[in-house]
Amino acid sequence: MIVAEQKPLKDIQRMLKGKKKVLTVGCGTCVSVCFAGGKKESSAMAATLRTAAALEGQEL
Repeated sequence: MIVAEQKPLKDIQRMLKGKKKVLTVGCGTCVSVCFAGGKKESSAMAATLRTAAALEGQEL
């Protein structure tokens, strides 16, 4: 059985520090079932990252 979970937002933000362009990609198989990386989760993560960057005065 494959189980996946999203990384904490703070970890992702730290990895993306200083980046201007980011591509979020979701898969429609096992991570979709785990609610960790499907299309919906990928879209939500992109929106969250854009909002967090805007709150810090940055553009992503």
